[in-house]
Amino acid sequence: MKTFNRTLSVLLASALVLPVFQAGTARAAEVSSFNSAVSHYDYFSDVYPHLNDANHILKTVTYEDLVTLFDSKGTYAVLFGGAWSNETQADIGFINQVAKQYGVDTIYNFDTKLDGESVDIAEQQANPYTKVVTSTSQGVTTNTTNFYDFNELYVELVDKYLTNLSANTDATITYSKKSPEKESGGTVTTPSTVIASGEAKKIESPFLFIYDKDHKDGEGNAAPIIASLEKHGSSANYTWNDFLTADPNDGDALDTAKVDSYKEQVLNVFNKVPAADYDSLTNWDFIAPAFNKHEDKTVGRDIFPTHEENGQVVGDDGELVYEHVTYNELTHLLQSKGNYVILFGGSWCPNTQAAIRFINEYAKKYNVDKVYFWDTKLDAGISVLDPSADPHNSTFLQVRDTNHPLAKLYVDLTNKYLTNIKTQYLPASNNVNYTENGTNVVANKLQVPYLFAYNKDNVNADGSKAPILGHVELMYTWKNIQPDYAVADGTIRNHTNYTNALNKLLTRLEATPTGLTGVAPTSSVNNNGQITGTTNKALEYKLKSAADSAYTAVSGNAITGLAAGTYSVRYAAKNGYNGPTNSQTGPTAVPYAAGQAVDVVVPAYEGPTTPTNPTNPTSPTNPTTPTTPVEEVNAVNSVTVTGTTDSATGETVAAVSANDVASLITKASKAEAAGKAAVIGFQVPGTAATTSTQLTIPRDSFNLIASGTNAAVKADLSVGTATFDAKAVESISGNALSGDISVIVSKFELTEEGKAVLGDRPVYDLSLFAGDKQISNFGGGKVQVSLPYTLKAGENPESIVVYYLADSGELQTIRGHYNAATGTVEFATTHFSQYIIGFNKAGFADVPATAWFHHAVSFLAAREITGGTDADHFSPNAELTRGQFIVFLLKAYGIEPEAAGAANFADAGSTYYTNYLAAAKRLGIATGSGDNKFNPNNKITRQELFTLLYRSLEQLGELPTAKTGATVASYADAADIAGYAQTAFTTLVETGVIKGSGNKLNPEGVSTRAEAAQVLYNLLSQ
Repeated sequence: MKTFNRTLSVLLASALVLPVFQAGTARAAEVSSFNSAVSHYDYFSDVYPHLNDANHILKTVTYEDLVTLFDSKGTYAVLFGGAWSNETQADIGFINQVAKQYGVDTIYNFDTKLDGESVDIAEQQANPYTKVVTSTSQGVTTNTTNFYDFNELYVELVDKYLTNLSANTDATITYSKKSPEKESGGTVTTPSTVIASGEAKKIESPFLFIYDKDHKDGEGNAAPIIASLEKHGSSANYTWNDFLTADPNDGDALDTAKVDSYKEQVLNVFNKVPAADYDSLTNWDFIAPAFNKHEDKTVGRDIFPTHEENGQVVGDDGELVYEHVTYNELTHLLQSKGNYVILFGGSWCPNTQAAIRFINEYAKKYNVDKVYFWDTKLDAGISVLDPSADPHNSTFLQVRDTNHPLAKLYVDLTNKYLTNIKTQYLPASNNVNYTENGTNVVANKLQVPYLFAYNKDNVNADGSKAPILGHVELMYTWKNIQPDYAVADGTIRNHTNYTNALNKLLTRLEATPTGLTGVAPTSSVNNNGQITGTTNKALEYKLKSAADSAYTAVSGNAITGLAAGTYSVRYAAKNGYNGPTNSQTGPTAVPYAAGQAVDVVVPAYEGPTTPTNPTNPTSPTNPTTPTTPVEEVNAVNSVTVTGTTDSATGETVAAVSANDVASLITKASKAEAAGKAAVIGFQVPGTAATTSTQLTIPRDSFNLIASGTNAAVKADLSVGTATFDAKAVESISGNALSGDISVIVSKFELTEEGKAVLGDRPVYDLSLFAGDKQISNFGGGKVQVSLPYTLKAGENPESIVVYYLADSGELQTIRGHYNAATGTVEFATTHFSQYIIGFNKAGFADVPATAWFHHAVSFLAAREITGGTDADHFSPNAELTRGQFIVFLLKAYGIEPEAAGAANFADAGSTYYTNYLAAAKRLGIATGSGDNKFNPNNKITRQELFTLLYRSLEQLGELPTAKTGATVASYADAADIAGYAQTAFTTLVETGVIKGSGNKLNPEGVSTRAEAAQVLYNLLSQ
């Protein structure tokens, strides 16, 4: 058995491919649902061209998130820097590489430029921003000048949390917080005064550090920064080009010495903390506690309720769909292709507090696994200087405020990207504006929460550009939106208004319909064709040649009753909702036009046609009785699912349609009715670039497989094949986790450190997800796994072994073998993990390659089921004892020995077989020879051996069933078989496990070590 410490086990894989994970309490905390109704946006891959890693571990944090992280227990990797920084552009890819290789799950990235361009809280402001507000009362005009020194955010953050900050230079950042100054008639009536001030060391980007708020130095002083690296250790500036070779003929080739030198600096930061000690926060951690903190406590219930589970506080709602985005991240997202759901709001806002939980609930209902959440207050209204201040009252960084010097950020974003925005406030009377070069620029002022669906390329049916597909802008409180809250007339109206609006919004999440499939009528005379894929979509359809007035609304999971032909399908016109809300008619409905149509072909029926009678029939010379064609019923029915491959990452992703699964279920039911064991198969072809393949099956369809058939499910994913037996299928279907089912098989290589231990061996990661949560075990069901493998020079098939990486970091040998006929390594498992195909050749001087038992002994020795009688000899002809065979047998089938002191036979002694005997006794494999004795040192007869073997196979549910036609009665010495061994011999002879010699079974003969090895090999190598 080979053992690795936990850190090394993390380093085994240099290119582990998992679904789109970000870290949380588990690595899968934010797995993307692969059949999600919305797109996912990767900010880092978009703005960092040298990152080159779609599976990076970087995560943006807003100012609010950063404060949450700094207040949280644990150890975190943090990077200050932004895409505007040449140095961060140069370094970020290498930081990501080193962190992943070391075993860090997440690096939290905070951009000190809150807008990604100019509002830098870590760069000294020459003069504070100001905004003059003019008001008139009783004929007197007063000008109030408000001062905005945004350096306060940086200085107070450093002074409170980063108390042992060390920087490359002695430069500092200072701030002065001033009260407003009032002036009237040219006279200052209320002078400004300094309320607070501060100073902190200045850092430059990129600044990488490891943070633990409770960490102390060797003298017991608070030292929350455990390790750090600012730039490359000096204040010198540099770019990506500084990592390139000096030779112009090398093009963009990296200078490996420079890269390695920097990566060593980075590793020296990360390795100050063991990899297993790094922590991560989930979206729930960043969002839910903030809302619960600010909620209306008089309601008596939390916005995001929790419960205790295994000593941990767990949210009742599971992981949240929300992901905070920065201003710069939002602007890039709004420029990217895709379908997005976006929420403007904040934890400080009572109206957002009212809606946030219900938005999460209904998003999940419509298979939306990501809602991008932007706070119009870039600091979320929080004050590090005064944590007790109510964030709702702060306008320090409220860019949606006309009276704010950064209102331009909001106005420009709205006018540039949200061109068809609809709000309760009309621009003529209540807007956000700024003046530039004498021109007043105005934008609609939205209220938060403002929830909308977005696709930058959407065009209405009339050709007009309309990126917002629908919106909800309704203002309630946590108290009056409760499902049991009744208004004055006793009606429960607010909750209904809001959830109805959510239902309307979430039935259109894309510009044009996708996922529609035309299904042919069932005969040439029936008009019962269908268009499937319409679930939860507000569509309408017509025959393509018909006028637009013929559009008919769609309901349900399919459009039915169709003749063959081409149909136009589009999103129907619908309403968005905002205030004002009328007590009788509800919210104000705001119309959104119908979308562009797509063509869907319902194919013609292609079944057999009824022949016409010939005009001059002739009688056949040898007439035969006509027969009715019989449909061929196959046990295995499969469909090819075409995926898309990212050549850069090697990931092939495919999703099977519900219609295809339904067809396979029908065929499987017919096979079972015909007495066949059905298999439903999905084949996803790969490409030359494929190293990871993912297949997603709609959850409802998977559940129908489990409830409507006893079929196994076979996923042939090019990289490897996994076949789930019926019990595993049932367990997966019954799992409480929601979401579509995704099977992923990935292949990658060991790191150099791993190769030094095991050699250059392939590693496979098998994983299964329900929605965004991983399922590792299958309720006692089994999965047959087949992985392609080509023998290398000098390798023999018997020495190919399969290792499983346990959570402890230990490599455990599991049952498996190389199948020369298929060129695959095959094994069965009851759980998914990482698996390594190893080579462990073991040879003995007395086991020549020509010996009849050579393959058997090599096979068992490679798996450490048996060793030699000394370092060089196996002693194949030595007689085997009962105790020796018990150890052989239990090791062969992976049955663990009992702990010392377990109930045992009286003569079990205290030796190598003692605890194995206890396990055999507990399981009923060994019943002893009377008087609670086993006689472990007696020579074992063939009938004793086969009886113990039979009981083991029976206990494991692995008795062979395929009959060969052989019978015990055909052997001359059948009468010599003892009564206790009759059942064992009958089963093992009839299934070909025992073949006898010279027409005899020799039940009373003593077994040799070679004979026992051969019997076990015959079973284990199948």
